[in-house]
Amino acid sequence: MNARTEPLEDAEWVVLDFVVELLLRDGRPPSLREIGVASGMSAHRAGTILDSLARKGWVERTHARARGIRVPDFVLAARATRGHCARFEEPAADDERWMRKALEQADLAESVSEVPVGAVLVRGERILARAFNLTRTGRDPTAHAEMMVIRQAADSLGDARLPGATLYVTLEPCAMCAGAIVLARLKRLVVAAPDPKTGMCGSLGCIVQDRRLNHRVRLTRGVLADEAGALLRTFFQARRGTRGSGFDSPTRPG
Repeated sequence: MNARTEPLEDAEWVVLDFVVELLLRDGRPPSLREIGVASGMSAHRAGTILDSLARKGWVERTHARARGIRVPDFVLAARATRGHCARFEEPAADDERWMRKALEQADLAESVSEVPVGAVLVRGERILARAFNLTRTGRDPTAHAEMMVIRQAADSLGDARLPGATLYVTLEPCAMCAGAIVLARLKRLVVAAPDPKTGMCGSLGCIVQDRRLNHRVRLTRGVLADEAGALLRTFFQARRGTRGSGFDSPTRPG
């Protein structure tokens, strides 16, 4: 960290990383709308966070619009070591429909005191499988919603590969789940809330689009992010017995 900068909140890291990703990959800063789509927030909130980043010394605002951003060289150099930059796509017409099904699974997880993360796996108009976190119930650290739904679909179809399928999940997958998504040869991944602390599909890195691997997944983030994030925040605040506990971004303990 440069001496002139101040520490950042999780949401600020999400925006800063995405701005740097575009600069390193395309040579241009993103628009407020692009930041919002990638980070699961409104364009107005993205602008507010950019202002905060400028006050803290992480970026320089040269114009009121998002494109008027300059990122200091020391920030670019530091963030460039984080690996491959994610490429996000706009949501498709049915993405909210299927994500609501995933949110239903997250609600079921909460009802049995599991971390409220849900997933559905879809191919065409058919749900291949649906699942939610079962790490506590099964005493299994690998029983994340994504892992459970991929296992169910593979078992049902009798095939370890699931080409053409789209995974809808309410929280950005971790490294383990991202690896499974690649191995299953899924076509698309649609994420609700980003996870700056453990997410490996655009936050800490992007395993599902790493060019060194032999399969890459189309990626959309921010679909019903507010609903998914609120569910997680409520769950953890209740478990901690506090309000305003600082849980600004969803995360899922391993």
